[in-house]
Amino acid sequence: MFKRSKDIPEKVAEASISKWYSSIDERDRTILQRYAGDADSSSDVAFFISVIDLAAKDENFAFASYIGDSASDLNMKGMQRFLFNEVLIPSYISVERYDDAVSLCEENLKIYPDIAGELIKKNGGVPKRLNCRNRLIDIMVGINADYDGAAVMLDRFCDMGLIDEEELDLRKNSLKIHRMQRVFDGVYTYRPKE
Repeated sequence: MFKRSKDIPEKVAEASISKWYSSIDERDRTILQRYAGDADSSSDVAFFISVIDLAAKDENFAFASYIGDSASDLNMKGMQRFLFNEVLIPSYISVERYDDAVSLCEENLKIYPDIAGELIKKNGGVPKRLNCRNRLIDIMVGINADYDGAAVMLDRFCDMGLIDEEELDLRKNSLKIHRMQRVFDGVYTYRPKE
């Protein structure tokens, strides 16, 4: 599991990130070792993506976010950057870094036209789970209560080919129902006088 040089985990050395590993504190090294054995060490980017994913699956969202922050300056383009952002978005949301999550969603929406063909071919169509699409709407509606903005964003998604007309109608109806439910919840919530 460990290479001879200064107890660097083998997968870390394979991913060529030994210098980065040596720069993090002992606590973070210990946590990283929990995930490093199952990480993809084919490249530095693949390693970080897989560690973020493994930490998130373990519900260690703070560590996943830390790894995302540590690796955000790597030279990633196209599909690599898209996949990196996709795996990081849920962790940012889980630690309530909503603005950072929205920034990643917006960045992925800018990248999407360039990688759409490759992504669709790889998945046999537009993936049902796209964090940049689904979680952006979650934040707009659930955190910011921006129903009108979410409806505009859904139109944009349809124009981009991220959802079809049928799904657009379903999602817009869902927004209307959610908005009405929120209004009803506000009307029927008891608030004692002060």
